[in-house]
Amino acid sequence: MKQITWLMISSALLLLMGSCQEKVKIFKIPEGHVGMFGYGSLMSKTLIDKGLLDKAYDGPFLPAHLKGYKRSWTFAWPTDLPLYNVDSTFTKDYILIEGDTVYPKYLRYLNIREDLNTVINGVLYIVPAADLPNYDAWELGYERFEVTDLIQRYSIEGGPVFAYKALPDFELEPNSDFTQSIVELSYWEIIEDAFGYWGKDFEAEYKRTTEPFDPAILHDTQKILLTDPAMEKVEELKAGFKY
Repeated sequence: MKQITWLMISSALLLLMGSCQEKVKIFKIPEGHVGMFGYGSLMSKTLIDKGLLDKAYDGPFLPAHLKGYKRSWTFAWPTDLPLYNVDSTFTKDYILIEGDTVYPKYLRYLNIREDLNTVINGVLYIVPAADLPNYDAWELGYERFEVTDLIQRYSIEGGPVFAYKALPDFELEPNSDFTQSIVELSYWEIIEDAFGYWGKDFEAEYKRTTEPFDPAILHDTQKILLTDPAMEKVEELKAGFKY
């Protein structure tokens, strides 16, 4: 009798566990496209529509999770390199502190680094292969790499999913010294735009899974347009992307 009762309980538990598991959804990538996982500025549909593509994106745009990586403000772009803008111009950034012009050494952006025990939230969508150069130009200093098997609760079909992580030369731990590095207010507003689109729960999860930066380094920047920028390093970075 005890054995029968135990078998009945075990069967009930297995049924309960099976019903609690989330169904895996199929994410189909059409021919001539790739998947993209955005965890920073690429979570913003406004940036994608009006900045990178100059047209409305009408494909799948879904909340998703990436396992095995931790998000932090550890990408550092040297301000002595020309900075790419979505209008295809190049600029150098500076800030004004009590009327004085300050050129920080680095601009800080979000990055992901391997951490087997961490899962971060973000956005999953598709990108025509022909549009990849626009994304790669925006992500200069990063490496585009495949994360297909690290996307949770989706079965990916038809192509790879990519994300971006900092190249070793552009990784640097942040500090609170604004003469060394800053987070641009305009970049942070792109992140906030994504929060507005995805809602409070998405924002709260982002904050739980992201190493914060010191608010002292958040600054509005001014830009000097570079009419003849030194493009050697920029061209070297662009050549690193494969098509």
